[in-house]
Amino acid sequence: MKKLLLLLVPMILMSTLFAKEINKPENQKVKERLDKLQKPLFTPFVENYILNELKQLRIDNKKLKVELYKKLAEKEVEITSNTISYATSTINNIFYIIAAASSLLVIIGLSSIRDVNQKIKTIVDEKVSKVIDDYEKRMSLIEKDLDKRSKQVLQNQKEIEKTNIIHSLWIRAAQETTPSGKIEIFDEILKIKPLDAEALTYKAEAALELDEANWALHLANQALNIDDDYPNAFYQKAKANSVLGYSDFAINDLEKALKLNEQYIEEIENEEEFDSLNDNKKFLALIKKFKQDSETNN
Repeated sequence: MKKLLLLLVPMILMSTLFAKEINKPENQKVKERLDKLQKPLFTPFVENYILNELKQLRIDNKKLKVELYKKLAEKEVEITSNTISYATSTINNIFYIIAAASSLLVIIGLSSIRDVNQKIKTIVDEKVSKVIDDYEKRMSLIEKDLDKRSKQVLQNQKEIEKTNIIHSLWIRAAQETTPSGKIEIFDEILKIKPLDAEALTYKAEAALELDEANWALHLANQALNIDDDYPNAFYQKAKANSVLGYSDFAINDLEKALKLNEQYIEEIENEEEFDSLNDNKKFLALIKKFKQDSETNN
């Protein structure tokens, strides 16, 4: 038994040491990849923006419903009050007419009570018809207003549904690791909201990761046609122009992006798309200028 233990102990120690030696290169590779990581894998600002938009839409929809119910209650009270007022006025007018007719009979001496009754009936019918017509007109206006409000509520509900779908797609895009997968998700967003400059810009960034610089340039231009003050669109356009060798266009677009958002100055040095501009004097002067401005502001 002791001899068996003496043989097993060295074997266990040797297997443990051998396993550690095997795992060393793999652990070293993981560490190197973590050290080279330069960008966050998701953008919480986009998610926060979508959540705020969704919250605001729900608040607006709730306010619209409260306003609609309040308006309906006010209209019902107003209609009831007017109806009672019209009825009271009509009855009073009828009594005045009867009194006037009786006075005329006494003065003129008319003997035909039937003619007088017929005239009174005609006058009463005219008054009642006028009240009914006025009431119908008011009800028609209320129905049109209710129909308009209902359409607004339905439209808001559709917008909320679209916002929920777009929000879920943005979350998927933030979790997606492959450029082609991100492009598919951005295409789904653009089907729902074709004029989404942000989705077009992030799609351009994914296209650059696939070395599709011409496509990325086209997408960035589309985004700028929708929103000509969107800094990220200028930034992605500058990257695409730099890759395609259009140095002057790239520098001009980069300057516009930096004027709209100076935070890009911290990312430029880590963007491999700008490596071709490292020897360009105009590019270096631009970077130096905005770095100095950033340090002065801080």
